[in-house]
Amino acid sequence: MELSIDTSTRYASVCLSRKGEVVTEYSWFSQQNHSVELLPAVEQLLKAAGAVAQDLKCIIIAIGPGGFSALRVGLSTAKGLGLSLGIPLVALNTLDIEADPYRQRGMLVCSMLDIGRGEVAAALYAVEQGRWSKIDQDRIITPEDLCARVKQSTLFCGEGMSLYTQTLKEHLGDRAVIADQSLPTRWPGTLARMGYQRFRQGEHDDIYRLEPMYLRRPTITAPRQPA
Repeated sequence: MELSIDTSTRYASVCLSRKGEVVTEYSWFSQQNHSVELLPAVEQLLKAAGAVAQDLKCIIIAIGPGGFSALRVGLSTAKGLGLSLGIPLVALNTLDIEADPYRQRGMLVCSMLDIGRGEVAAALYAVEQGRWSKIDQDRIITPEDLCARVKQSTLFCGEGMSLYTQTLKEHLGDRAVIADQSLPTRWPGTLARMGYQRFRQGEHDDIYRLEPMYLRRPTITAPRQPA
């Protein structure tokens, strides 16, 4: 069995799968409390499946972009489980997870995550020479600047898209194709399937060196000086 963990945003999820096929899954909206909620969710998932941690063959983890603290909780939990069980970690980019369900649409796909300050994390994907691939690097960008980069009909998807649907339509008109989505936009089964594909091919990540993908440094408030 495989355990998948996604704490990229407040919409968190865990999933147990067998060879990439979902056995049981759970998604929830976290009130900025991933550290309290994650391990109990994993324990409940194992119990529901009649499984124990020793049944796991790998841990699949979404490593961002996403929230600084949320990503750290997910990855530290995945590393702890992986080290204690002696099993590998398979890491996946969160924007890749958002875009993957639309790979068969035959058009450019842009996945988006809201990261605050009026900006999004975004990446572009397309099928080129018969192969689905990322054609533009992950970047932090304003929705307006993102629209300026789009020159053809593009399907927009992802958790951040719903906040900027009007902006996309105003700037791009008919070139903006809005995915029919509801929150949460990332399904645990997608992460499980994508992760198992890597695991089956013998791919995994260095459990000691793997770090979350933030794209930008967290905001840290300087301590107040004594009066």
